[in-house]
Amino acid sequence: MTRYAALAADIEASILAGVLRPGDKLPSVRHTCASRGVSASTVFQAYYLLEARGLVQARRGSAPCAARA
Repeated sequence: MTRYAALAADIEASILAGVLRPGDKLPSVRHTCASRGVSASTVFQAYYLLEARGLVQARRGSAPCAARA
C-alpha cells in the first residue's frame, strides 16, 4: 500500500468511526506532514483520494472538511 493510500485509509477510518464528523476540518497539510513524516505531496494525494470517494469536501481557500460518515 502506498503512503498516501495508507494515510487516506487512516483518515477514512476516523471519519467512519465518528472521530471526524461532517463539517470537521481535516488536519492541516503541514501538521500531517510533521506528525506522519510524509511529504506535502503525499498528504495532498490522500486528501484528493478521499475527495474522490466523497468522504472529504474541499473548499477553495480553506482546509478540507469531512463530508459524511
